[in-house]
Amino acid sequence: MLQRSPIAKLRPVPNKHRLNDRLVSDLQPRSKAFLVWDTVQPGLVVQVQPTGHRSFIVVYNRHGRTRWYHLGNALAIRVAEARKLANAVMYQVAQGKDPAAERKASRHAGTFEDLATRYRKYAETKNKSWKATGKLIKRYVLPSWGKLLAAEISRGDANALMADITAKVTANQVMASASAIFSWAIRKEIGGVKINPCHNIERNQTRKRTRILSDSELPLFWKKFDSVGLMRSRALMTILLTGQRPEKSATCGPNTSGMAGGKCRDI
Repeated sequence: MLQRSPIAKLRPVPNKHRLNDRLVSDLQPRSKAFLVWDTVQPGLVVQVQPTGHRSFIVVYNRHGRTRWYHLGNALAIRVAEARKLANAVMYQVAQGKDPAAERKASRHAGTFEDLATRYRKYAETKNKSWKATGKLIKRYVLPSWGKLLAAEISRGDANALMADITAKVTANQVMASASAIFSWAIRKEIGGVKINPCHNIERNQTRKRTRILSDSELPLFWKKFDSVGLMRSRALMTILLTGQRPEKSATCGPNTSGMAGGKCRDI
């Protein structure tokens, strides 16, 4: 006679019933959420939360992973209708589809979050500064715009976003980052975006920041200049001493007489 495994004895027995409207209505909540499986329609379950809320769910396996497809409030949908809906879902599964994944994808399609995700994949191979841009988008833009349809975001939304960011420089950077995403979407004809709501939004006026080296810092810079080569080090020393703009500086080679005045080239 075969002996049942001790492990099998420990496995919880599924809570199965032939569901009906009365039974679903009378289910009492417990300290933890629990499931009641229907014995008529495969995959159909009722989930009861500790709060008393109950919902119909279709549970199925896809590539070895359990998927949950929510049908809706179990008190708003009759059991007969829930079985029809569950049957339609299981039919899609039988065809090799993944209804839960497809629903999730459709919910995000066209949103600004979806647009930003697609732009990130593009920018990561084109723009080395995307990492910093991505942080700005994640922190300041997605909380407000993430679930909005990108094509419906207006200039009013852009102005409101600017107003919500107290740091003026950060607000300008955020607006520039969001504008880049919209401009890209328009060029690539993605997400139905036709206009850039960030275009011509007035940016905050900011003052240029200056940095003055102390007497103790100057020797440190001076010493490091020697490691970049004679020509460049002389140009950098000139910039440091005169405050001249880098694009205006040049390195000059000696002429035949050893005097300054030879050929110059920009650094």
